[in-house]
Parts: sequence; structure tokens; C-alpha cells
Amino acid sequence: MTTPFLHVQAEQAVKAGGAGEASETIEMNKASLTGLAAQAKPAKVNETRQMGELDQVDQTVYRSKIWPGLKLYRKERHILLETPEPMESLGSAVYGGGMHTLQRFVNIYVDRFYHCEDPVRDIRSLLGEWGYPEQGTAGLLTAVQLKHAAVAEEQGADFGVLCCATAGVSNAARAGVRRTTFPASWTPGTINIMLVVDGRMTHAAMVNAVITATEAKAAALSDFGVRDAENGLAATGTTTDAVMLGVSQRAEWPLLHAYAGTATDLGGTIGRLVYDAVRESLAAAGGPK
Repeated sequence: MTTPFLHVQAEQAVKAGGAGEASETIEMNKASLTGLAAQAKPAKVNETRQMGELDQVDQTVYRSKIWPGLKLYRKERHILLETPEPMESLGSAVYGGGMHTLQRFVNIYVDRFYHCEDPVRDIRSLLGEWGYPEQGTAGLLTAVQLKHAAVAEEQGADFGVLCCATAGVSNAARAGVRRTTFPASWTPGTINIMLVVDGRMTHAAMVNAVITATEAKAAALSDFGVRDAENGLAATGTTTDAVMLGVSQRAEWPLLHAYAGTATDLGGTIGRLVYDAVRESLAAAGGPK
């Protein structure tokens, strides 16, 4: 069963621009992994939720528990992740990728047949149409329906982590083997991961976090039985994956994380949340095609 995003939590989901916060409550069912995102629990507990149907509203908003002021907006054609202050960011988004200071990630839906020689131009045009500043924004494009997005968050002792993923596997591929490739090619993202950490991390730890997130994505695909269509081998990703990491670097956190591998509390949390979000998004979309 898919619980509409609007009804995730009484205090969490509200109609944007509406008269006030929703007063409706629902039973949180961790086993069914439905809805948008669970509130962060005390250390090391997390739940994953699916972004369901809009329930006759054009826009909804989710307020994170692990990072006060962080909001996720579900709109008709995009998901906006916005933080209360700029983040130090690292990632492979087609627009705003690399290492920058950013305050928002925008995951934009396009038809799977969309192809353009200048996706940066198209994203810039859409950001202007929606009123988002070009500076401080990263834009990703996805061919996965946004209702299949999944969000997971968890509060640790020295950090908070939130992951939002849109996952499809129509072009699943295995890295490390010979397969069809092209000199340069761009198509919409099939697995897009937006990952944010409220905490302090070195640049090396940020790279480490992207590695851990990628390992977790590959593990989720393996456990889901996703195969490379060309050779039948277990897929490690798709040919069009992207990840964006944002870190608050707030001075209030006393610990500076120098590592984010799976042996660390931070890396372990990142791995679990990415794994859960990717699996839930795939399940919401009906599994491997």
C-alpha cells in the first residue's frame, strides 16, 4: 500500500501555501515501507518511506527531523531539497556538479526519451521558470517517476543524515566488464541520489561518503536481483547514475569526520540509508524491468 506523501506525519506534511499544517495522524508501519519519510529516531534507528500519490495537491513539503530547517518539496515535475544555510557540496549532477557551495538540489523529471545536446541549458531554463537562483543550486534529471522517490533519515550522536533516491534499472549495467560504451553520451539519470549530512566532514571524508553510497547502491541492486541486460551479470548500477552530497559543516558539531567508510558510524549510516532508499524506490516502481 502506498501512503500519500501528504499524510506521512501530522506535524511533518503540510500543503504548501495552505492554511496550516495537517492535523491528520497515521500509523507508522516500518515493515511496509510506505509513505515519504520517517522521522529520525534516537541513535541508529531509521525508517524509509516512499513518495506516493499527491492526493489532489500540487505541492507538498516534508520537514526533516535530523536537520532543523531542511525541507523536501514534492512538486509536479521536480523534487526540491533545500537547506536553511549553504552546504559544502560534492557530486556528479549535470548542473552544479563538482565541488561547490550549494543550498538546494533539484531532481527534475523528464521523459525517458528526452535527449538534448545541452542539458545544462535546459536545467537553467527550468530553474528560472520555477524561480530558483542559478547560483547555489544543483540540478539533476531523472526519467524515474517522482512518485517512486524514497526518503530515509537517521540521527547519530555526531551527525544527521538524510537520503532521497529515485531509482530505475531499465539500463542496468555492471562496472568492470567489457560492454557497449560511447565516447560521450548524456541521457536522464536512472538512479539519482541526493544525500545530505548535518555534521562536519573533511573533503577526503566527503569523497569517502560518495564511495560508501555507491557501494550501498550496488548492494541494493544485487540483493534485488538486478542484472546487466547485455551479459546477465549482477548489475552494480545503471549507465546514467548521479549522486550529490551536501554537508552543513556547522561549527556546533564538535567532531570533524575524517572518514566515512563502512567501519565508521557515519559511513555505516550513509550506507544503510542509501541502501534502504534505493531498494524502496525500486520496489515502488515495481522492481527490475
